Amino acid sequence: MNIPISPINETRSKAALFDKHPHIWRAREKPVSENKFLLGTRVLDEALHGGIATSGVVRIASLTGIGEITLFKQVLTMHRAHKLRVFIKPPAQLQAPWLSSLGVDLEQVIVVLPKTDKEALWAAEQCLKSAACHCVLLWNNTMNAKAARRLQVAASHNDTLCLLFTSPHQQGASFPIALDLSLHIRDAQLVVNIIKQRHGWPVSNIVIPHSWTPNNHAIQSAMQNNKKTEPTLHSVI
Repeated sequence: MNIPISPINETRSKAALFDKHPHIWRAREKPVSENKFLLGTRVLDEALHGGIATSGVVRIASLTGIGEITLFKQVLTMHRAHKLRVFIKPPAQLQAPWLSSLGVDLEQVIVVLPKTDKEALWAAEQCLKSAACHCVLLWNNTMNAKAARRLQVAASHNDTLCLLFTSPHQQGASFPIALDLSLHIRDAQLVVNIIKQRHGWPVSNIVIPHSWTPNNHAIQSAMQNNKKTEPTLHSVI
């Protein structure tokens, strides 16, 4: 004899299954321990519970040239033996002296210049799957949830970080990724919003002091670099 299950009991049963699922974070839980990179800014690292994960996709919705790369300077300069930093379809020409001034080893930098966003996405996925990269930086304004998921899987399975830079107009799009950030400038300061983070709450209006005008030391350093043989970047078209 089949005994009908009441809707209330069925709902409770389904809720219990969700409650036990290992990939679902519950607010009552403490953040799960995982390997992370510090960004070097105390207030932001604290909001991210110790920095960003060493693998997976971090989306940064931002205008170009407001400090979006410099924010990750400490990650880019971190030493991981024989691991590459790959820049894919950057919106402007990358300057080798500037990267060098950040502390990035130019011998470990490759710039990929595909013609289309589709080609850029393919290149990023191949770089992530190669396990030869420390970090892949991709600029793509036509990203969708399916493509973001492919990048997230490739990055997390191969212990590689992917920094995905998109237009602020894509800020409302929800992607299945590890971390979602948006950046903007307010009163000459960089403001970071954590839209979504794994094992944590969203956080708004994290203010980071930001200098727009180079100081005398920076100008002198640039002039000295111009007197030397200008370093070059390895580019693939």
